[in-house]
Amino acid sequence: MQRGFVMRVPDYSSDSETSGDDDDDDSVIKENQTRLMGRVGLLDGVLAELEHELCHQGTKEKIRNKVKKLQTDLMHEYERSASLLSQLEKDGDYERELDRQSDMQHCRAIAEERENHLLAVHRERELQSRIEERKITNALEEARREEQVLREERLQKENLAHEQKIKNAAAAALEEARRKEEVRLLKLKEQALREERLQKFKEQALREDRLLKEIDEKIQAFRSISSQAFRDQELQIGRRIRQISGSRDSVIAKASELITLLNDPLLCPQSISAAIFAKKIVSQCSNQRANFNGTAFAYGYVIVFVTSQVPLAMDLLLAELHKACIYTDPMHLVCSKPAAISKEDCFKMTGFREEDWNAAESLESYLEGVASYIKLYGALVQTEVRGVKTLHGLKEGWAWVARLLNSLEPDIYTAVALYSFLEMAGFALFRAYKTQFQKMLNFISGRFVDALESKQDPDLKPVIVQLETYIDTNQFLKEPEGRHLKTCLLSEMAMPEENYRPQQRRQYYTG
Repeated sequence: MQRGFVMRVPDYSSDSETSGDDDDDDSVIKENQTRLMGRVGLLDGVLAELEHELCHQGTKEKIRNKVKKLQTDLMHEYERSASLLSQLEKDGDYERELDRQSDMQHCRAIAEERENHLLAVHRERELQSRIEERKITNALEEARREEQVLREERLQKENLAHEQKIKNAAAAALEEARRKEEVRLLKLKEQALREERLQKFKEQALREDRLLKEIDEKIQAFRSISSQAFRDQELQIGRRIRQISGSRDSVIAKASELITLLNDPLLCPQSISAAIFAKKIVSQCSNQRANFNGTAFAYGYVIVFVTSQVPLAMDLLLAELHKACIYTDPMHLVCSKPAAISKEDCFKMTGFREEDWNAAESLESYLEGVASYIKLYGALVQTEVRGVKTLHGLKEGWAWVARLLNSLEPDIYTAVALYSFLEMAGFALFRAYKTQFQKMLNFISGRFVDALESKQDPDLKPVIVQLETYIDTNQFLKEPEGRHLKTCLLSEMAMPEENYRPQQRRQYYTG
């Protein structure tokens, strides 16, 4: 008896599930077909295949019917969902309508309460207004009664005021006369002080001129006696000064050698040696105009050291400096400038050098010289060494700035001098004077620079830019290059002991 063909039909519930099971069914069918082909004949195989096909078609029909049923159920579900959504929207509209009606009722209640409140306030205000009207009426009546009394009092006061006015006018006239007299006396006092200061500066200028003349006479007399000794001393001092550099060893060594030369009466009288020293120091300003910034502070240290031992050298140095550049003493320029002066005499007085063909040097060359002399002066006044007496220090430097700003007209010469001085001594002045120094800078950036700009001179543009940059960028907060000597700590700096008196043999450092 032959075994019948049994076909496995899966449950097709959806298209997605059938896609995964078709492969398994095909493999099972192929396996069964292979197994059956081995057992039955060809006819039985064909019959089995027909039977399988009929069964497969029946299965497809079942699947179609099931899909149709599912689609029908889905449509019913869609319709039911739409009906539910429609019902929900109707319920929402109904609830919103209820809320709107509730809000309207609430608003009506609020409006009624507000209206009642406003009516109550209005009644209260009307009542208050009536009360105020009665008060005003009573006050007007009282005012009319008092007006008569006040009118009488006013007449009496006017009479008294007229009398008082006459008295006040007399007192004011006396006060005005007294004030004018005080102003006049104050101006006279200021004028007297100004004239006194001018007289002092004139006397100082005359003393410097006399000192230079006396020294020149001594030099001429000494040269007539011993010209070789004078020349040797001049060469020795000049060589030491030219060898000064911005290092500790150079400053100490050259200062020591210069003090020895100035204090040796066998070589040359001290006054003549001091005059040579002053001339040689000042001459470095014209010899080193291009690179003077690097050595000006070193010269300042040497000057302080030397003049602390030879005070006469400081007087001669300042006199030579004022003679070479009149802007190192602004009041000297005010005192010595006559009312009428020729252009050539003005050039000579202000320090213009005569070049070829008796022509004055160029403005650029002259301004370079002014800058060099002022830089030396600025380096000198800000140099302070602990243990060494500074004969011409920051106090004199501050007075120099005040005299320049108050006494001289802003021009290219005073502007170059002012910038050169601030470049060298501004750092030390700020540390010493703080707020006063900043006020001075405000004056410069305001009135001084404005006066320069009003001249509309193209030659003034560079120095105006330099002054504005110096102030705007706070360059006075930065220590100038060269102010501290190289390769040394300031606290280690000391003069050689052999050049000092026993009571002065101690270490000191620059401030």
